[in-house]
Amino acid sequence: MLQTKTFEHIGAARTYGGTLRIDIKTMQAVISRSDVARLLEHWPVDIFDISDVMRTAGTPASIGRAWITRSGKAVMYTINGSRYVSPLAQVKGAVSGERKYANVSIMKDAGLPAHTSSPAGVLA
Repeated sequence: MLQTKTFEHIGAARTYGGTLRIDIKTMQAVISRSDVARLLEHWPVDIFDISDVMRTAGTPASIGRAWITRSGKAVMYTINGSRYVSPLAQVKGAVSGERKYANVSIMKDAGLPAHTSSPAGVLA
């Protein structure tokens, strides 16, 4: 079965005080200062809701995970069940100060066209 993904630009990842802040149209999330270094060393890290961090005085619950893909070309984020992606080169540039931000795109499964027939000619 052919699986296709579409990418839609939805936000940006910026450094702020050593953290990596992920600004998405619907929310703001953050990767902690110590976890940014771990992420760049290819370890999966937790993502937190920035408002929850302030409200809980530094002991928030994780809302997702971030990791570098197997190909080593992108950073994947899973936040509240949605999948997002940023080019790794852009994230490294943002962390080092060479870029203002890294693009964040949402990953969606592309639907099959309406004229596609059922698999193997089986009709319901």
